[in-house]
Amino acid sequence: MRYDEFRSAYDGVQQACLEARLDVDGLAAEVTRLAVLRDQVELRSERQQASADLAALTDLLEMVRRTAPPPASPAYEQAFQEAFALTAEANAEDGSVTERINRAKRAINRIRKIAERVDDPRERFTLLKMTEPLTVLADGLEHSRS
Repeated sequence: MRYDEFRSAYDGVQQACLEARLDVDGLAAEVTRLAVLRDQVELRSERQQASADLAALTDLLEMVRRTAPPPASPAYEQAFQEAFALTAEANAEDGSVTERINRAKRAINRIRKIAERVDDPRERFTLLKMTEPLTVLADGLEHSRS
């Protein structure tokens, strides 16, 4: 294999990174694939250049691994879907002002209970943040009555 063939594959991975088409596992798989291709580069000087290119991509992979948030727990995924549906329901514009205020307050209370089911503090916090716009909505509706 020639270096320009390796570099073409490398550039494709770089472009995929720039376009956010690779997750951490996808980037790791591409680094492994490029390592195999690097070993197939025939000329030693070109293989050294391919190694330098691959080292830069490996550094990027390690940085992404250190900074990427952990995947969400299944409990969070379920809780988020429930909280999202409650938020959509509470934001509906139908009904009287009193009904809308009560709907928003009910959603806030239910989201808080849903958040209690999630063990991870960051995930719980994210769910509880979903109540803030509903509090603003309820307060705004309260003030519109005066």
